Parts: sequence; structure tokens; C-alpha cells
Amino acid sequence: MPIIKSAIKAMRQSRVHQARNQHYKSRMKSMIKLLNDYVKAKEADKAKKILPQVLSAIDTACKKNIIHWGNAARRKSSAQSAVNALAVKK
Repeated sequence: MPIIKSAIKAMRQSRVHQARNQHYKSRMKSMIKLLNDYVKAKEADKAKKILPQVLSAIDTACKKNIIHWGNAARRKSSAQSAVNALAVKK
């Protein structure tokens, strides 16, 4: 535990920021997991329908500096590629 007053405040702020960011990170991961489930089940219609929501969740996490922009680009690219692969297999 910190002893210095500024370190105590920094720790308190860190906990608040972590709690605030957790919602966006959790939403992003849940949406990606749902999309991956649709892709594995080969449900192209559902995957296409949920893709904009997945990309939006990733963009939001990136905009709020929860994930790096390169990480966001990689996640968006792989999600789009998975959905496009389903369309080709039909």
C-alpha cells in the first residue's frame, strides 16, 4: 500500500478508471466471442447482422484508449475476414 499522499490518490484514481473501462472491454470481448460462435456454427446471416455491432464495440474501446489502435485494426480485420470467408463457402 502506498504511503505518500499523491500515490494514495493515484491508486484511487486508477481503480476508478479501471472500473470505468471494464464495461467497454467486456462488451468488446463478448461481442467478438458471439461473432466467433456464429462463425463456427456457420450461421452467415447472424454473423453478418452482428458484425457492425462488433466493429463498433472495437472502435469504442480503441477510442477510449482501452486497446491500442493496431490491436483494434487487427481484431476488426480478423472479424471481417471470418464473416467474408463464410460468404464465400456458401
